[in-house]
Amino acid sequence: MTDTPVYGRRRALPTTQAAEPPFGGREPAVIEGRVVSTPTPPPASGGWDEAERVAQASGGDVYLKITENKQIIKILAEGPFDAYNSHWIDEIEEGSKSVRCWGANTDCPLCAYGDKAKRYSACFSVVSLEDPEHPSLRVWEAGIKILRQLKEIAFDPKRGPLNRDDIYFTIRKEVKKKAVEYTLERVKDRDLEEEYGVTPMDAETLRKFAGEMHTEPIKALYNEAAMEEVVQILINAS
Repeated sequence: MTDTPVYGRRRALPTTQAAEPPFGGREPAVIEGRVVSTPTPPPASGGWDEAERVAQASGGDVYLKITENKQIIKILAEGPFDAYNSHWIDEIEEGSKSVRCWGANTDCPLCAYGDKAKRYSACFSVVSLEDPEHPSLRVWEAGIKILRQLKEIAFDPKRGPLNRDDIYFTIRKEVKKKAVEYTLERVKDRDLEEEYGVTPMDAETLRKFAGEMHTEPIKALYNEAAMEEVVQILINAS
């Protein structure tokens, strides 16, 4: 592959071009307290088959599904274990249409092609109490607005940290016309029984979930070959 490959009728891919992420041009890949790291693109190998394998590896049931009904969750760590921008590629016919951006200040082929990464996700390990008798470990993908609410709580000495033993949260969504809004509320464990009829989890159960929580990126970066396959899909659809 040349340094600046040309795809069809489109311009050559530049070597320094990326979508502008939130937080003033920095794309946080992992946020732990105030430490931010940036992803490094994987080596060139694989191809579309590899892209499909990565897209399907996690499975849909790992994610927290937010509905219009309040759902009680318990956050297991002080902050998100992963955060990224992603491209949405409607032209992908099989597998996930969401493709993780390589990040700012990288040679992301999709950014260079002109496809802007439009969605921001911060990933938290949580326990869902949707079924209080059978709590389940989930990954919660929070958007930028909810992330900022959580950050305020996390660094407030009277309300944080997020994984305080006596703190739970409720989350629900509301569809307004074509927009979706999320409502987050902080709940003390002493109020769970009275307000929601839910018994707080005991210390042993919490330790068990904390020992199994997700700590590695849930959406892997596509390698260079796979990204070029996605770019080619866009070219063929144009």
